[in-house]
Amino acid sequence: MKHGEPTILIIDDQASIRFLLGSFLKNEYRVIGFEDGFSAMQWLVNANFPDLILLDLDVPRLSGLDFLAQIKKSGFFQDIPVVIISGDHAPETIEHCNQLGVKAYLTKPFDPMKLNAIVKDVFDENSSQLQPKHETTQLFSKLTARLRK
Repeated sequence: MKHGEPTILIIDDQASIRFLLGSFLKNEYRVIGFEDGFSAMQWLVNANFPDLILLDLDVPRLSGLDFLAQIKKSGFFQDIPVVIISGDHAPETIEHCNQLGVKAYLTKPFDPMKLNAIVKDVFDENSSQLQPKHETTQLFSKLTARLRK
């Protein structure tokens, strides 16, 4: 892994899906995975800023929908692009996620080539924003350190 590679946060309770996604993406991106929304949220509030989140909605401790709603309300995390990868095919769920501003909604089973195209599109769209993210990370780290004192 090269320094400065974009980071993708994967949140899925199925280890096989996390492994599959990680294996598929690790050659071009730094990949971090969590099995539940709560652990992923703890990782975020410890001054970690992924460039993209791949989110399953059916995860324990903090559901994907609740995780999504919390980060979209947050001043620090609201601009992180999110792609949903879920077994939930309900039109109302898809519409709700779209209203919360997700970049894409893929239903399981998903086409890895389609996911790859979406990831590339997100990074192409946000390529000018990747560098400022590191400045935000430094600011957030300083604020977090002050609060812990």
